[in-house]
Amino acid sequence: MRIVLAAAGSRGDVLPFAALARGLAERGHEVTLLTHNVLLPTLDLPAGVSGVGAPSDPGTLLAGPAAQALRRGSPRALNRTRHLFADFVHAFAAPARIAVTGADVVIASSFAVAAVDAALTAGVPVIRAHQWPEQPGLDGPMPLLPYAWRLPAPARRLARGALRAVEPYLGGLDGWWERGRLQLHARHPVGLTTTTLGTLHAVSPSVVPDRAPGICVTGWWVGPDGGLSEAAAGLLMQPGPWVFVGFGSMQQSDPEQLLDQIARACAALGVRAVVQLGAAGDPRRGPATDATAVPIGPEPHSALFPLMSAVVHHGGSGTTGAAVRAGTPSVVVPHFADQYYWGHRLAALGVAPPAIPRRRLTAAALTRRLEEALRPGMQRRAVDLGARVRAEDGVATAVRYIERRVADS
Repeated sequence: MRIVLAAAGSRGDVLPFAALARGLAERGHEVTLLTHNVLLPTLDLPAGVSGVGAPSDPGTLLAGPAAQALRRGSPRALNRTRHLFADFVHAFAAPARIAVTGADVVIASSFAVAAVDAALTAGVPVIRAHQWPEQPGLDGPMPLLPYAWRLPAPARRLARGALRAVEPYLGGLDGWWERGRLQLHARHPVGLTTTTLGTLHAVSPSVVPDRAPGICVTGWWVGPDGGLSEAAAGLLMQPGPWVFVGFGSMQQSDPEQLLDQIARACAALGVRAVVQLGAAGDPRRGPATDATAVPIGPEPHSALFPLMSAVVHHGGSGTTGAAVRAGTPSVVVPHFADQYYWGHRLAALGVAPPAIPRRRLTAAALTRRLEEALRPGMQRRAVDLGARVRAEDGVATAVRYIERRVADS
């Protein structure tokens, strides 16, 4: 089969699709991965997988005013910046029209709506792939709405209905004058869940309880494990215990203050931290960069997290999955969107204390949450859950589902 994967989002959002691409290529399929051109060189695509780039940069979006408005939850600011997100989504349109030509199926991520539109226009079947549980008919919390688990079921259904109503406009509007009237039309009149062949949830069925007809909950999609760098391996041979702190692609307004908070929390508990700030800024500038909070560069989470006593992270789906697979308790510090959902789920499973929203993070709050995560009971529950999740093969399950759905169509 000729299969196109379309993945929009941060590097953490795209990596699972690279793992799925590898699994499909190993089965002999011809695979194209459509994603942001700035991410393609970082993905190490195997033979049999070609990359197509879209002219958009998730790092710029996450560091800009649209993401800041989302973090603040300001409707006025969101309205002023909505065109930035719309342009980000629409950037997939032109390359998608080329990529889907002659394809047998398109597997599209939640925000790859322009690729879904292109596929439907070309008559190519679509399977949607989400990294959180979202689908019409689900009764559980709505992951993109912070604190949705506090809403009663009728309110959750209303919220889902409202999201469905605005989804066709996520890619922006085209307008023209006709007979003296302004005509407005959605650029990509499809939604986050629009599909013709079914839906994949690339998360663990041991972690996510929500189910609905037509959904295959596969397990997280992970690729081959990489090893630690020599520097990181040598560092972690030093006395610990060690914890990890990193917030992925989330921009931090004051990395120096953050490093100071981490160092004070670790000193209070007698632990040491490896700190991976990435897009947040250069950690080497911070006053807390000492033997207690040590900055490191990019390292594979699959190799790093099993060596940690706790993982402090933003609650992105991929990082959440890596912490769970490692059998290590989390301390979730959500910034926006589905990160609140993952913090809630891990706390409900007893493998994380209650999440700390980023705006409320202090050294004292981090100390309390880390102290909970280091307790023997939470450590045991994390080990048990990790063993169950490692037994799942999300990529193989997804590949079988895709092959079956296309064959039956």
